[in-house]
Formats: sequence, structure tokens, C-alpha cells
Amino acid sequence: MVCCLALCLALPLPSHPAAAHTPPIGSVSAGAVLQESEREARDMLLGAKDALSSGNIRFLEARLGHKVYLNLFTGINGYYSSEQAYLILESFFSTYTPISFSYSSRNFSIRNPYGFGPFTYERRGRRGNAEMFVSLALVNDRWVINQITIASR
Repeated sequence: MVCCLALCLALPLPSHPAAAHTPPIGSVSAGAVLQESEREARDMLLGAKDALSSGNIRFLEARLGHKVYLNLFTGINGYYSSEQAYLILESFFSTYTPISFSYSSRNFSIRNPYGFGPFTYERRGRRGNAEMFVSLALVNDRWVINQITIASR
């Protein structure tokens, strides 16, 4: 009798079917986590747009991924460490001074957030136009910039 009582106490109590679909008190639903992550991606892309349109390259410094793919119309093309990418971009934007940048298309979804659109710059007193593409990757639960492409029109 004692053995049966010990066995009964060790078994979990049957739960109500609805309990399987109700998150425990204090927990965050998967949908809320995805929504928060999507908001962070949106904020990162919008911050990058504002920084790049005003020439604030320092914004990118802490937000570049460990490996960043750069493809610039000046002939730069490949994967670079975050430090190398920052120095390349700093040099690029000191030569091609940003006047404006905006997204004509963007995707803030959690799968592959990106934005691209027209980029206007000044070089040696003359304006030029290009298209800029910025994409993000989720690395260790943190969004980082993993690609920047600037192609001439």
C-alpha cells in the first residue's frame, strides 16, 4: 500500500486540455518574442538609414556583424571583419559624402530584414546617385548588419 501511494504521488496529475495551450504565468508567448525581435530589426534598419543619410558612420561601428559582406561600386567586394568593414565604409563615405538615403523597399520580417533605396552623395562638388542595400542577421539573439551593397545607377 505504501508503494502504491508513493507511486501515485510521483506521477504527474492529469492536466486540463486547455492548460497545454496556456503559457505559464510570467512567461512570454512565442508571438510576443517574434514581435519584439521584428521591432528590434525595424529599429536597427531605420537607425542605419538615418545614420547613412546624414553621414553618421559611427552608428554602424557597434552594429556591424563579425563578418560583413561589402559590395561597393568602387570595386570593393567581399567579406570583411567588422573592424575592416567599418574602416572601408568610413573611407568610402568620406569620399562619397552622403546627402540623402531612404528606403524605397524594406522588409522588417524576422526571416531576412533588409532595406534598399536611392542614395545621393557628393564627390568633388558633384552629386551622384546610387542604390544602397542593407541587410541584417540575427547573431546570438542580437541583430547585426551583415551586408551593405552600394551600386551605381
